Amino acid sequence: MIEFLRKGNRKRYKSYSLRTPSGSSGTYHLSGYYVAPAADANLNQDQGSTTVTVGAANVPYGAHAFLVAKEAGTATGGSGAVTIVCSGTSVTDLGVRDGSASETIVSDITAMSANTYYETDLKWIGTVTYTLTVGATGHTAYAADFNYGLAKYEDFGNKAFEIVEFEAVGMAGANDTGFDIEVLHHSSSGWTYHDSAFVAGATALAKLSTDYSTESDLDNGVEFAWKRTNLWKHVEGAASEGIIIRITTTANAAVEYMDAHIGVHI
Repeated sequence: MIEFLRKGNRKRYKSYSLRTPSGSSGTYHLSGYYVAPAADANLNQDQGSTTVTVGAANVPYGAHAFLVAKEAGTATGGSGAVTIVCSGTSVTDLGVRDGSASETIVSDITAMSANTYYETDLKWIGTVTYTLTVGATGHTAYAADFNYGLAKYEDFGNKAFEIVEFEAVGMAGANDTGFDIEVLHHSSSGWTYHDSAFVAGATALAKLSTDYSTESDLDNGVEFAWKRTNLWKHVEGAASEGIIIRITTTANAAVEYMDAHIGVHI
């Protein structure tokens, strides 16, 4: 990754590189990523588990935990709020590790609403556990359904900025009729819950297949390029917003190499 500042105009660029593996195809990310199961979590006190986990042990994700609600949760037989708490090992941007961290991601499950996005302030490494927590409320039955995962995004050092341009240039390593590149604005808006086919992220700011239509296929050994200017989307990097580049491939080793560039005003 390369970062530099043009003198006099507060314009910054960041650049990223990608080469997809020879043994697989699928979705890849640059400038951040999402890790999210396709199936939702169904936590309840009566018939199932009150916990669900995301992430593998000892993996350095350095990402925020999130959830997207199906609807309002339920809590009966008591008073006060039933919460959802994330726990595990956290790390700060100053390098401070806490092996027994916890944070309440939802303060009242009955106040959730359909497709509402929640995110922890903490960043996590290793496995994160979501726990439906009754505390001292005395509830005898409580339940919540939601999608969940980890989110890492480019926020240019927790700063507010406008993304103004994007460019990707590369060479195909295989024929791929399902290739696509998307520039995603990560925020709390535009999320959609799904019980079995959840896709993390909101509607793309720009999408290769939309701009290029039938000319978006990759041909093995042939160069490709896509550039978008005048995007001018405000991103509150200081308030849990950022940019993620999502690349979709349907052929093994579809991208021999690709460089992507984000241009912003800060």
